Amino acid sequence: MTTHSLLDLLFFDPKKEGRPESPRAQIYVKTYSCDEKERVCVGPICVSLSEIEAQCNRLTKEIESIRKKARRKFKTK
Repeated sequence: MTTHSLLDLLFFDPKKEGRPESPRAQIYVKTYSCDEKERVCVGPICVSLSEIEAQCNRLTKEIESIRKKARRKFKTK
């Protein structure tokens, strides 16, 4: 099964542009869908507890991956 990352890290390093500010980061939503009330959804419709638990686990892994990426980025600054 192919999974696509829904979240990612935006990392800004002002020093690359010669500015003295500190680096900063932000998590953003790369892809999403909306329901009929225009609420942003970051996963498929789940019809069982095991499906929603699997989605929660997938999102947790994604967040952990972003955390690792951020640690690497901030460490090199």
